[in-house]
Amino acid sequence: MAAFFSGLSDVVKGNPQHEAPEPLEGPVVATIVGGTIIWFALFLVQLPFYGWFDDRGHTWWLWTCLAGGGLGFIGIWYVRRRDTAIKRIQAAQAAQAAARTSETLDAADAASGTPEAEPLRGSSPTPSAD
Repeated sequence: MAAFFSGLSDVVKGNPQHEAPEPLEGPVVATIVGGTIIWFALFLVQLPFYGWFDDRGHTWWLWTCLAGGGLGFIGIWYVRRRDTAIKRIQAAQAAQAAARTSETLDAADAASGTPEAEPLRGSSPTPSAD
């Protein structure tokens, strides 16, 4: 038991023994859209029973569902922008990696003294002189 509390004291002091795992990525946009649809569906299903909820003091159930749907719209906007930004960053990193690879290959070709291949003639259209 003492070992448990000694390990716990390290965590409380800010000295964790293990690093936190990477966050899991999944279909975030689809999850938020699905949750938003569920909140609005719950609101619409409860709406015809407003009188019943009002008689028992539970109208907050309806407004909670409506708030969940409204906040879900904000969540959809947020995660779509986040997803776009992540894809843009990944594309930029891939382009930089490809550029570094081609620079490395060009430098290796120059160092080996092999001449570069000539471009194929006639592969690109030439403008006609009309």
